[in-house]
Amino acid sequence: MKKKLFFIAILSTIIFEAFSQSMNKKIYFLADTINISPPNRLLKIETISFFEHHFTFFCKCTPPYKSYTVFSYINKKGDKKEEIVSKKPDHPYISFKELMDISAEHNRYLDNKYDLYITEVLPGNKYRTNKVQFVPYRTPIDDSVVVKENQ
Repeated sequence: MKKKLFFIAILSTIIFEAFSQSMNKKIYFLADTINISPPNRLLKIETISFFEHHFTFFCKCTPPYKSYTVFSYINKKGDKKEEIVSKKPDHPYISFKELMDISAEHNRYLDNKYDLYITEVLPGNKYRTNKVQFVPYRTPIDDSVVVKENQ
């Protein structure tokens, strides 16, 4: 009987550890470009296409430090539409410095460790929160050819 209880306790511990490691930690960032004066030069929120949206931070804070830090989300057909609310969601928001530190530390593997949600402040005291993905730096492709003339 003691062996069975010991075995169940060990098995429960292993399952609990495996489950807790597979869940990402949720972090929230408040992107307020409306209430900052003069206009915010730190963050640009843009719609790339009808489905894709980018949050571009004008900070080369993630390795290899050659481009700005970008997060994106895509509204796919059938996905739940982003909900616009009248009250600021009550989340424990992290600071810009904390966000950049986490991005630099985990860069390409950020999405494996954290679920990042950015709450965007909209005109008229409205808010929209979206789960975003880190956009890693892509090495430019040099596909040009230099042609020398015969002299």
